[in-house]
Amino acid sequence: MRTAKLLQYARQWRSTAKEVLGHSVLFAQFLSLLHVTETYICSPTLVYGPSMLPTLNFTGDVLLVDKLSPMLGKVGPGDVVLVRSPENPRKTITKRIVGLEGDIVTFLVDPGRSDRSHSLVVWL
Repeated sequence: MRTAKLLQYARQWRSTAKEVLGHSVLFAQFLSLLHVTETYICSPTLVYGPSMLPTLNFTGDVLLVDKLSPMLGKVGPGDVVLVRSPENPRKTITKRIVGLEGDIVTFLVDPGRSDRSHSLVVWL
């Protein structure tokens, strides 16, 4: 009688252990997919600050950052990019591309007060 009860408990735990193992494998697969997606495809990022007004809010916006385009060379003028700050490498800055490497960009110094302009070669 006692052996029969032990076998019954063993069968019950065996099915529970199989179910837990199945869910654990599914959870591990989900975490792996999440890691690959965030590392190589895209990831959400919080950006804030006045430099991209009115496109992005001063108080902050959540952007979905595409990581495939830079690897494939599909970044061009008009795109918004996130780059490391040259002054503080721990800080990421958000900017819009106005020219590609080697382009000469001309802009007005103070459009409201003068017609003086500057030209520069794009380095970023």
